[in-house]
Amino acid sequence: MAVKTAATDGVFKVTIATGGGLYGPVKSRFKVGEDVPVVISMTNTGDKPAKYCLSTSVFQNRPQMRKDGQLLPYLSSLSQQADKEDAIEQCERSQSRQLYDLQPNETKVVDWFKISAMGIAWYELLSAGHYELVLMRRVECCQGALLESNKVAFEVVP
Repeated sequence: MAVKTAATDGVFKVTIATGGGLYGPVKSRFKVGEDVPVVISMTNTGDKPAKYCLSTSVFQNRPQMRKDGQLLPYLSSLSQQADKEDAIEQCERSQSRQLYDLQPNETKVVDWFKISAMGIAWYELLSAGHYELVLMRRVECCQGALLESNKVAFEVVP
């Protein structure tokens, strides 16, 4: 059974930053081969408490990255596999799903991932260049609408 949240009511705002949280200060310059941490915050813009879910990065995150203006393809088909009905059902039954409350006007760091060669490899190793990243974030656990974050820009240098 799908978990219903206020996501469809437009009460959540998703914000990303490269760095921040546990990763020290936000930064916009990284060296080739360095992990690029992406910290995800959400704000409840409504006037009532609202629930959001944490499940797994593959189900909840769809980064969209451009290098020098060109959209970069995903390295693997993980996101397509996660969109299949049997994978969604398995995710919905998972004990790892956790629901949390966000109070009105509260902003909280809710998740993070790294653009790196370790973990979920969304992209190939980043070469030198100018990058822009937007995150499409699912507020519900395993399915449902994706909310678009702000755009962050960063440089990768030799």
